[in-house]
Amino acid sequence: MKTLLIVATVIILALILKACVSGDQLAQDPSRPSEDKKPTVGKVNDKIILVNNVNHEDIRKALVAFCNMYNKDAFAALPRLWQLSSTSFAITFPFDADIATFCFAINYLKYPSNIEWHAQVRAWATTKSSDDWIPNQATNKESMLFLANDDTEYDNVFLTTNNNIGCKLSFSGGVPKLLLSVPKELYQGRSIAIENLKGHNYEDFK
Repeated sequence: MKTLLIVATVIILALILKACVSGDQLAQDPSRPSEDKKPTVGKVNDKIILVNNVNHEDIRKALVAFCNMYNKDAFAALPRLWQLSSTSFAITFPFDADIATFCFAINYLKYPSNIEWHAQVRAWATTKSSDDWIPNQATNKESMLFLANDDTEYDNVFLTTNNNIGCKLSFSGGVPKLLLSVPKELYQGRSIAIENLKGHNYEDFK
């Protein structure tokens, strides 16, 4: 029995290592679809991610790696990075992104590959009835998205609507959307609106 447990543990560790290596390889691979597949007409949306306590070089690396991972087969997200200060940045999506990709971006910016930081990440978006990952009770509402400090799974994003309906959105392969009896955090409004970003320097990623 002890031998079986040891073998099982070794197999599990090997699978975790393989997944980590695979993820790192994806993050370093800059392959993209042909340029004619890239959208050229903007799509109005209010998705925004605020990232604080980071530097410009690191957040650029994180966005390049994110795009390397999610834009290989199609341009799922074309983030625009706005510099608010030397340690504070906003990210918008001029061509929009589906809610799953948006959540992946939020999670990745908190836990990027090969970057050591203690970023503060918070996002906002108005949910839609067509958003697959959002429970019906939380659709068509201005919502705050974030990662919880006490969450040890590292593959979730939490959501609170402006009327304090809470959800847990998971990437782990279990229940992808879970309505919470109590929100993880109470709703807080946007600290900056997209229309107020004009005048700040920005850079587009693909």
